[in-house]
Amino acid sequence: MTGVCEVAPVEVGLVGAGPWAREFHAPVFAAGPETRLTGVWARRPEAARALADRFGARPFTDYNELLAHCEAVVFAVPPDVQAPLAAEAALAGRAVLLEKPIALTVEEAERLTEVVDATGVVSQLVLTNRYRPAVREFLARARELRPLGGRACQFTPHFLDGTYVNSPWRGRGGVLYNTGPHGLDMLDAALGRIVEVRAAGDPAGFLALTCLHGGGAVSQLALCGRVRGAKKTVYEVVGPEGGLVLDFGTLPEDSTSTRAALRSEFALAVRTGRPHAIDVNRGLHLQRLLAQVEKDAGRDFTPP
Repeated sequence: MTGVCEVAPVEVGLVGAGPWAREFHAPVFAAGPETRLTGVWARRPEAARALADRFGARPFTDYNELLAHCEAVVFAVPPDVQAPLAAEAALAGRAVLLEKPIALTVEEAERLTEVVDATGVVSQLVLTNRYRPAVREFLARARELRPLGGRACQFTPHFLDGTYVNSPWRGRGGVLYNTGPHGLDMLDAALGRIVEVRAAGDPAGFLALTCLHGGGAVSQLALCGRVRGAKKTVYEVVGPEGGLVLDFGTLPEDSTSTRAALRSEFALAVRTGRPHAIDVNRGLHLQRLLAQVEKDAGRDFTPP
């Protein structure tokens, strides 16, 4: 889905005022021209006020009042907070932009998806990699290969460098719930729908996943969040006609184009009412894959 809405900007309400809301969501949707940041609501009123003031928006102390003053809601809160609030927004007729994972349990994700589908509101996921031009080109070429299989690795220092020190759900979920959704989504998009995932290892250390795809392809995903001083993300796909490699370390910095694509596509979906390809149902599919990993590994990675 591409294009820019040549009509009035979509009035967006932001839920959350943490680091990701301050550094990503608020700047993206305040920048326009397809959207306008109308208001901010957070559980800490002082944080909502500070963020709203920074971007010329209105702070709200009541969530329902925020819903009454926007057309769409962008979420930057933990998954277990996001799921029920997003369901409320959908029931109020508001489009929703969701973070991954969309919930912390399959049951929560299913309830949210049922509400969104029943109300018919537009939904979209912030899987940031999927809005990068180089990633879109890689996925298009991968599908043309008639892939037989693939492999990927995602190594980061985030569980050593304090990145998630103030985020209990991220610390407990480990790499499975943080970078895992990105990897599973990419392999699913490149090689066909994942129907089964097998797991070995530990999300607190090194986690290895084997994915079986509906078309017969097999892929493997290695995840680790404790590689000091290093960050590596590589995807490889092979087919009868050859192979492709996508190394994020060689990609140009394109945060501006990535953010513009996310914003414009969300605005277009809201204005036209046409579902985005990366919607709440995509989020539910990924949630079920995460649960499969937990079951296969014999342990629960999510916060109690």
